[in-house]
Amino acid sequence: MQQPEHNPSSGTTPGASEKRVEVDSGRQTTKPAVDRVGLSDLLEARRVGAARRHPLLCEVAAGEPELQELNNALMDCYREHRDGESFALLYRLNVRPFTMVAARVMRMSGCRGDISDVMQESFVAIFRYPTRFRPEKKNAFRNWSYSIIRNTVYRHAQSAVRDGTPVESLAEVLADESAPSPPRVSMDAESDITCKRSYALLLCLYQQIYETELKPRDREALMLVEVQGMGYRDAAEVLGVRLENFKMIVCRARKKIVQALVRILGTQS
Repeated sequence: MQQPEHNPSSGTTPGASEKRVEVDSGRQTTKPAVDRVGLSDLLEARRVGAARRHPLLCEVAAGEPELQELNNALMDCYREHRDGESFALLYRLNVRPFTMVAARVMRMSGCRGDISDVMQESFVAIFRYPTRFRPEKKNAFRNWSYSIIRNTVYRHAQSAVRDGTPVESLAEVLADESAPSPPRVSMDAESDITCKRSYALLLCLYQQIYETELKPRDREALMLVEVQGMGYRDAAEVLGVRLENFKMIVCRARKKIVQALVRILGTQS
C-alpha cells in the first residue's frame, strides 16, 4: 500500500502535536498563547483529578486539552467537591485572560474603576456560587465567568456615576507637588494589583479549608476569637473547656490551616 506523501507546504509533520495547530478550510492557524495549557498545569490537573476521582477531569487531563475544555472539567470538579486545589488551578489558568477581558469591557463601557477590584470580586463570585455553573456546553465556563466579569464591571461603572464628579476632573485645580512620578505610580499599581489578587485567593482558600478540613469544635473556637473577638478565657467558657485546652484547640486549628495552604499553594510556610 502506498504511504501518503508529506506536503511540505502544510508546515507540519505527522504526529507533531506539540505545535498545537488546527486546520480550518485548508488554512493553518496557530492557537493563541492564552488558549494553551502548560505542562506543569496539565500535570497538576491530572493529579487533582486522580485525587478527587473526578471522571471528567481525569478524562480531559489525560490528553492535550484546550484551556476552556480543562476549565470546564476543573470547575465541575470544584462544584462537586469544593476543593481548594481545583479552584487554585482555575485561578492560575484564568487570571491573565480574565484581566484582559475585564480591561476590554471596562474600556468599552467607560468604567474608571479599579481593575484589581473587578478581578477580586469576579473570582470571589466564582468561589462562592459554584452550584450556578452548568458544565453541559463546550464553553460553559468561559460564557459563565465572562458574564460575571461583565456584570461586575457594570456595577462598578454605575457606582462611579452615582458618586458624582470623578476626582480626575479636579486635578487641574491644584497640582500636588508631592505626587510620585508616573513610573513610580505604574510600579505601585502593579504591586497593588498583585497583592490584592493574592490576598483574595488566600481568603478564598482559607474559607474552603475552614469549612472542609477543620472539626466543628475547631471551627467554633476560631469563630469565637477571630470573628467575634472574644478573649480566650470567655471563649473557653462558651466552649465548655479549660483555658489551657482551648488555647491548644485554637493553635491546632491555625496550624491545620497553614499546613493546608502550604500543601495547596506549594509554597514555604
